[in-house]
Amino acid sequence: MKTGNGYLDAALTAGERSAIHATRLGGVDMRRQVESWSLDQSYGTDLPDAMRAFSGVSSAQLDLSLTGTGGSSAPALYGPWAPRSTGDVVRPGQSVTHGWGVNGFREDAFRGTVRHRSAESGTDLVRISALDGAERLRQPAQLPRPDGAFNINPGASWSNWSASPVWVVDHLLRGAGIHTAPPPRPTSILHASFHGGAAASVGYLESMGGGWNFWQKESAPFESAIEGGYDSLTTANYIPALLPVNRRSDGLWFECWVDTTGNLFNEQIVQFQSVWEGATRPTAHYLTLRFNFTTGALTAYSGTSEDPAKNQSAGWTWSPLTVRGRFHVALWLTWSTAGVPSVVPVITASDNIPQFLNAGTLAGVPVPAGAMMRSGFGVQNMRAECFQISQHTARPSSLAQVTQAGTWKRTASLDKPVFPLRAIPNVSGSAWNVITEIARATLATAEFDSDGYFKWRNHTRWATVPVTADLTVTSKRELGKLTVTEEIDACRNHCTVKWDNWSRVGPGGAVTVEDAPTPVAIAAGQSITRTIALDDDMLDPRAPRTATADAPDSPNRIVIRSGPAGTSSVVFGAVEVQVSRVGGLITLTAHNRSVNTVYYHGSRLLSLVPSESNKAAPSLWSSWNITSQGYYGVQAYEHDVRGWIQDLYSAISLAEALREAGAYPPPLLQSVEILPDPRIELGDLVRVVDKTGAHLDTLAWVIGIRTTGNGGRVTQTLTLRGTQTNGVPSDFGLTPDPPTRPNAPAPP
Repeated sequence: MKTGNGYLDAALTAGERSAIHATRLGGVDMRRQVESWSLDQSYGTDLPDAMRAFSGVSSAQLDLSLTGTGGSSAPALYGPWAPRSTGDVVRPGQSVTHGWGVNGFREDAFRGTVRHRSAESGTDLVRISALDGAERLRQPAQLPRPDGAFNINPGASWSNWSASPVWVVDHLLRGAGIHTAPPPRPTSILHASFHGGAAASVGYLESMGGGWNFWQKESAPFESAIEGGYDSLTTANYIPALLPVNRRSDGLWFECWVDTTGNLFNEQIVQFQSVWEGATRPTAHYLTLRFNFTTGALTAYSGTSEDPAKNQSAGWTWSPLTVRGRFHVALWLTWSTAGVPSVVPVITASDNIPQFLNAGTLAGVPVPAGAMMRSGFGVQNMRAECFQISQHTARPSSLAQVTQAGTWKRTASLDKPVFPLRAIPNVSGSAWNVITEIARATLATAEFDSDGYFKWRNHTRWATVPVTADLTVTSKRELGKLTVTEEIDACRNHCTVKWDNWSRVGPGGAVTVEDAPTPVAIAAGQSITRTIALDDDMLDPRAPRTATADAPDSPNRIVIRSGPAGTSSVVFGAVEVQVSRVGGLITLTAHNRSVNTVYYHGSRLLSLVPSESNKAAPSLWSSWNITSQGYYGVQAYEHDVRGWIQDLYSAISLAEALREAGAYPPPLLQSVEILPDPRIELGDLVRVVDKTGAHLDTLAWVIGIRTTGNGGRVTQTLTLRGTQTNGVPSDFGLTPDPPTRPNAPAPP
């Protein structure tokens, strides 16, 4: 419930009160031309109407009727064919804000954009419909589909957390500029939020280690962080969206956010790693930076061993690192023309003053001209968020450049992830369509509040019957009208969840997608772009590595040569390659970082397609209430989660939530007309006390609000769902008749 203020609260309890409203279109105050208005908010759900565990999304709709001004009619000023100088204030897509209150004090009630306008000639009215922030999510839903969770033991419980429904919602919101944490930088080549999954929003999850199963909101740097393993690193390997080369003047910026508060079980460590390859395989070069928050030590490692301890090292100490709190940690990586890496650790503590440690040069094992093949991340015994790698022409220096402070605004809040995803389902439609589907599948709710702030709440929101109301309405004063209904269709005492079992699914078959054009020249410092078709059922391809002389036709390779002839020498460490996917189209970009013209001879991209014998198995899990079935009969409900539940524990949890919600039909309180209160929001808990009609005193959740204003009069009607039923039927003094007359003759 909105907090209100002392003046508004006093006005709402006053014996007499008058309504006010404020409406802005396109930033212009239009309140004097609003003839009438109505605001509708409700949760949409596929569940039976009165089930207590309701779900779905709410997209608030504001309807306005505008009159003309200055001697001109509303259709002439604001109709679709009106002059742009006056009509654009109500054009589709225009901003709308609306608030209302009493006795001169009001609350914001709506923030959105115009969807529809209509003007009827012969009248002085233009009617406008607007929707809230859901309009910002009409872009096509684009989700990454990596195979990283398959490249581990399929039976391990942590193998499911490639992503989660919460991770997917967060990713879709970020695509619309709605952020819960620092977003990808414009030059980002890898971004993994860790908001309920190891998958990357930018880049590709190649593989996962153990420990991806514990997500924390408490003491998270921003939203929902991964809690690293207590005695070992929780790790993941990624292939960046762009594979940079190590012969260039700019550098790479590695960063993440961590929080070290809480119990200390072992050393607290966060680690960045990048793996580089030269023209001679299989030799690879590993460059690692490790922050130890227990000892205050930072160590950089460079060498050809996968074990950092066996490589050349350089070290720093910084005592404030041992103070518990929130930190932004970063690495600035550059290369000399001879292949010598230089690293600068950068740490920003709670004082928001970036600390640039001295550069460390690791010249023991120079790296041959080559390209990054993958990057890695690890965290132990603390929380981490927002691992990112980006390219910069100069080392970030100011606070805004180092941490992105002041460059973004948090405008969303998500509940803790509860359901893991091993594979991200294939989706279609808009981002809002997908969010709606996920909310209904997982019994969650999604909505934009009156400030334009997005909120996602899991099914656990309704699991506990509350005891304290946000507001009390009584028939003595606030309650003007009330209808209470109860129906057997709200009873669901045998609930089945239809889910997909991914626990035994392996990587599937590898498929190569080829691009074999006539050789294309790439001038020094220039780029070329290629588009390649990809089947819809394929998982995402990763950025290809540059082919070498010994294996130019290996899978997932791009072939770059010094000339157009197929016999010309292979060029390595000169071209950066980037791959992105939108639906069934792949865009491959090759950028020549060298001083010579090179030639693109084609590429073979690697993708995975689960075979028919290696797909998720359709599965069912049922939960029921025998006592309820004895009174109401067996009332079945099958819930299709459409791919958003992929393990047995989650299916059990969801089936039990449905059973608890539907075993006994709770009352539905409809047409609850009350004295208007602008503080009420969806999901609030209202105590309804009726001493004149139904003689009830009960708690109920607000699941629908309709508010209308006409002149100086405002009417508000709520739809409520009871938090609990009226108990188990007792049929005291009753002997229900059997379904068949006992002495009826048998049919012939």
